[in-house]
Amino acid sequence: MTNKFLSRLQAVGLAALLIGIAGCSSTPDRTSGQVMNDRQTARRVKKELDNAPTYKYPDVKVNSFDGNIQLTGFAETESQRLSAAEVAASTRGVKQVINQIMLKPAPTGRMIRDPLGDEAGKLLLYTNVPASKVEPVPNPNP
Repeated sequence: MTNKFLSRLQAVGLAALLIGIAGCSSTPDRTSGQVMNDRQTARRVKKELDNAPTYKYPDVKVNSFDGNIQLTGFAETESQRLSAAEVAASTRGVKQVINQIMLKPAPTGRMIRDPLGDEAGKLLLYTNVPASKVEPVPNPNP
Protein backbone atom coordinates (compact mmCIF):
# COMPACT_ATOMS: atom_id res chain seq x y z
CA MET A 1 0.00 0.00 0.00
CA THR A 2 2.77 2.46 0.80
CA ASN A 3 4.65 1.62 -2.43
CA LYS A 4 1.55 2.47 -4.49
CA PHE A 5 1.10 5.69 -2.54
CA LEU A 6 4.74 6.71 -3.03
CA SER A 7 4.68 5.94 -6.76
CA ARG A 8 1.47 7.98 -7.18
CA LEU A 9 2.98 10.80 -5.14
CA GLN A 10 6.07 10.72 -7.33
CA ALA A 11 3.94 10.75 -10.49
CA VAL A 12 1.92 13.72 -9.22
CA GLY A 13 5.12 15.54 -8.24
CA LEU A 14 6.68 14.89 -11.63
CA ALA A 15 3.54 16.09 -13.41
CA ALA A 16 3.49 19.27 -11.30
CA LEU A 17 7.14 19.90 -12.07
CA LEU A 18 6.62 19.47 -15.81
CA ILE A 19 3.56 21.75 -15.80
CA GLY A 20 5.53 24.34 -13.83
CA ILE A 21 8.43 24.26 -16.25
CA ALA A 22 6.14 24.44 -19.28
CA GLY A 23 4.17 27.30 -17.73
CA CYS A 24 7.33 29.32 -17.07
CA SER A 25 8.71 29.08 -20.57
CA SER A 26 7.96 31.95 -22.87
CA THR A 27 7.96 32.15 -26.60
CA PRO A 28 10.73 34.40 -27.87
CA ASP A 29 9.71 37.34 -30.03
CA ARG A 30 12.74 36.77 -32.27
CA THR A 31 14.24 33.69 -33.82
CA SER A 32 17.84 32.70 -33.28
CA GLY A 33 18.48 33.59 -36.94
CA GLN A 34 17.30 37.16 -36.36
CA VAL A 35 19.52 37.45 -33.30
CA MET A 36 22.50 36.16 -35.28
CA ASN A 37 21.79 38.61 -38.13
CA ASP A 38 21.75 41.49 -35.65
CA ARG A 39 25.04 40.37 -34.13
CA GLN A 40 26.63 40.16 -37.58
CA THR A 41 25.30 43.59 -38.52
CA ALA A 42 26.64 45.10 -35.28
CA ARG A 43 30.03 43.49 -35.90
CA ARG A 44 30.11 44.86 -39.47
CA VAL A 45 29.30 48.37 -38.22
CA LYS A 46 31.96 48.18 -35.50
CA LYS A 47 34.51 46.96 -38.04
CA GLU A 48 33.65 49.81 -40.42
CA LEU A 49 34.00 52.32 -37.55
CA ASP A 50 37.37 50.80 -36.64
CA ASN A 51 38.52 51.01 -40.28
CA ALA A 52 37.23 54.54 -40.88
CA PRO A 53 40.04 56.50 -42.58
CA THR A 54 39.50 59.83 -40.80
CA TYR A 55 38.46 58.95 -37.26
CA LYS A 56 38.74 55.97 -34.94
CA TYR A 57 35.93 55.23 -32.51
CA PRO A 58 37.26 53.29 -29.50
CA ASP A 59 34.66 54.84 -27.17
CA VAL A 60 31.60 53.99 -29.31
CA LYS A 61 29.43 50.94 -28.65
CA VAL A 62 27.20 49.41 -31.33
CA ASN A 63 23.88 47.65 -30.62
CA SER A 64 21.57 46.20 -33.23
CA PHE A 65 17.91 45.17 -33.22
CA ASP A 66 16.16 44.15 -36.43
CA GLY A 67 18.65 46.11 -38.55
CA ASN A 68 18.31 49.25 -36.43
CA ILE A 69 21.70 50.36 -35.16
CA GLN A 70 22.13 52.25 -31.90
CA LEU A 71 25.42 54.08 -31.45
CA THR A 72 26.34 55.08 -27.89
CA GLY A 73 29.47 56.38 -26.29
CA PHE A 74 31.67 59.40 -26.81
CA ALA A 75 33.36 61.29 -29.65
CA GLU A 76 35.77 64.23 -29.62
CA THR A 77 33.88 66.54 -32.01
CA GLU A 78 30.47 66.97 -33.60
CA SER A 79 31.95 66.07 -37.00
CA GLN A 80 33.20 62.75 -35.58
CA ARG A 81 29.75 62.09 -34.12
CA LEU A 82 28.05 62.72 -37.47
CA SER A 83 30.72 60.80 -39.39
CA ALA A 84 30.14 57.74 -37.19
CA ALA A 85 26.42 57.82 -38.04
CA GLU A 86 27.20 58.11 -41.75
CA VAL A 87 29.62 55.17 -41.61
CA ALA A 88 27.02 53.07 -39.79
CA ALA A 89 24.24 54.05 -42.22
CA SER A 90 26.33 52.97 -45.21
CA THR A 91 27.02 49.51 -43.76
CA ARG A 92 25.24 46.53 -45.33
CA GLY A 93 22.22 45.35 -43.34
CA VAL A 94 21.54 48.65 -41.58
CA LYS A 95 18.00 50.00 -41.89
CA GLN A 96 18.20 52.92 -39.48
CA VAL A 97 20.81 54.57 -37.23
CA ILE A 98 19.99 55.95 -33.81
CA ASN A 99 22.93 58.19 -32.97
CA GLN A 100 23.26 58.63 -29.22
CA ILE A 101 26.96 59.44 -29.25
CA MET A 102 27.79 62.23 -26.84
CA LEU A 103 30.63 64.72 -27.12
CA LYS A 104 33.39 64.24 -24.60
CA PRO A 105 33.23 66.91 -21.93
CA ALA A 106 35.94 69.56 -22.01
CA PRO A 107 38.53 69.08 -19.28
CA THR A 108 38.01 71.50 -16.43
CA GLY A 109 40.68 70.43 -13.99
CA ARG A 110 40.12 69.33 -10.41
CA MET A 111 37.72 72.05 -9.30
CA ILE A 112 34.52 71.63 -7.41
CA ARG A 113 32.19 74.58 -7.50
CA ASP A 114 29.35 75.05 -5.06
CA PRO A 115 26.46 76.82 -6.82
CA LEU A 116 24.50 76.98 -3.54
CA GLY A 117 27.35 78.49 -1.50
CA ASP A 118 27.50 82.04 -0.16
CA GLU A 119 29.76 83.19 -2.99
CA ALA A 120 28.94 81.76 -6.41
CA GLY A 121 31.90 79.88 -7.85
CA LYS A 122 33.81 79.40 -4.60
CA LEU A 123 36.46 76.73 -4.89
CA LEU A 124 35.69 73.84 -2.53
CA LEU A 125 38.68 71.55 -2.95
CA TYR A 126 39.81 72.21 0.62
CA THR A 127 36.52 72.21 2.49
CA ASN A 128 38.20 72.20 5.93
CA VAL A 129 39.90 75.54 5.30
CA PRO A 130 38.13 78.50 6.95
CA ALA A 131 35.98 80.45 4.49
CA SER A 132 38.13 83.57 4.95
CA LYS A 133 41.14 81.74 3.45
CA VAL A 134 39.35 80.30 0.40
CA GLU A 135 39.77 82.46 -2.67
CA PRO A 136 36.93 82.71 -5.19
CA VAL A 137 37.64 81.20 -8.59
CA PRO A 138 37.26 83.61 -11.50
CA ASN A 139 34.18 82.96 -13.61
CA PRO A 140 35.30 81.50 -17.00
CA ASN A 141 32.07 82.80 -18.62
CA PRO A 142 31.81 86.48 -17.61
